[in-house]
Amino acid sequence: MLFNDVIGQDLVKKEFQKNAFTGRIPHCQLITGPEGSGALPMAIAYARLIICNSLSDNSESCNLKVSEIKHPDLHFIFPVANNQDVKSKAISSNFISKWRDFVFHNPYGSLFDWYNSLGIENKQGKIGKDEAEDLIKKISLKPFEGGWKVVVVWMAEKMNATATNKLLKLVEEPPKNTLFVFVAEDDSLLMDTLVSRCQKTVLNKIPSSLIKKALKYKGFSDELANKASIESNGNYNKALSLVKGKENDIIFEGWFQSWVRSAFKVKKKREAVLELIVWSKTISKEGRETQKQFIKYSLETFRQALMVNYGLKELNYHSLSSDFNFKVFSKFIGGTNIEEISSELEKAYLYVQSNGNANMIFTDLSLKLTRLIHKN
Repeated sequence: MLFNDVIGQDLVKKEFQKNAFTGRIPHCQLITGPEGSGALPMAIAYARLIICNSLSDNSESCNLKVSEIKHPDLHFIFPVANNQDVKSKAISSNFISKWRDFVFHNPYGSLFDWYNSLGIENKQGKIGKDEAEDLIKKISLKPFEGGWKVVVVWMAEKMNATATNKLLKLVEEPPKNTLFVFVAEDDSLLMDTLVSRCQKTVLNKIPSSLIKKALKYKGFSDELANKASIESNGNYNKALSLVKGKENDIIFEGWFQSWVRSAFKVKKKREAVLELIVWSKTISKEGRETQKQFIKYSLETFRQALMVNYGLKELNYHSLSSDFNFKVFSKFIGGTNIEEISSELEKAYLYVQSNGNANMIFTDLSLKLTRLIHKN
């Protein structure tokens, strides 16, 4: 993974290259950015530069090992959970072959994509105590090739308190020539003491022009690349999903349409409440990560409806199927209800994440939506 493989983010690339070539390498680097902005490939490209630039020779071999996620001085930590293959004490090293495959085929992939590849979409992965203890053992060894060691912690916000405290001790007193790179989408979920120890770099959403260029380079037509680059809102992973016609958004679209249609009907047809109860029960049977992804999808759809309602059509990149009149729907979303709708969705997301009763969460959310959707 080279910096040339990372789409855009040129200022960050220059910053990291300067760090490496001047020897001003922090012991802890935090890279944050929204989903699909390239935080993981950026972290790997930076790790490659740090590790391979520190060697006087054999850099070609070093670059190859890093690209294949096989370099002995490059360590990865990521959220995991027990599955069919690993039935107890799940730690990253037990999933390293799947991780290599994931990074190779989808370096811009989301946490949801990763869970799907592990077959744990019905569970919530974590970075726990066992993970931190395993890393402490590895990091105590000298570098295999005599240069730098780099530890990349992907989706660092999934660390629990015990793991964070153990890693914090390493960050505060790091072994010589060791760099920790924490990658996060929401650094507000990280412990303040950890964030304060790191040099923070923020990635922006990728411009649509660069996403279009990347998609065309992969062989997609100009028309398809243009549409996906606009609709993806700076998320390259989302753009790839759109051009490849992945199923999740199609499923979410159907759920969303059924949901708001039933919510609209309740005002004139009280028995439509039963439809919402049945809908909530259906969603509650899905895995928690799927439920969370649907809530995020709904948040984005309501936001787009607001933009259409206010005439910001040039900014609108959301499209639903032709049998759903998005323009009519958008008239019900405005300044009088968007904040409350967003707040209720965000609370539902947190309740699902906290393992609340999904049926109760979605039933309550649905009943509130019937009131809020008619408030504008």
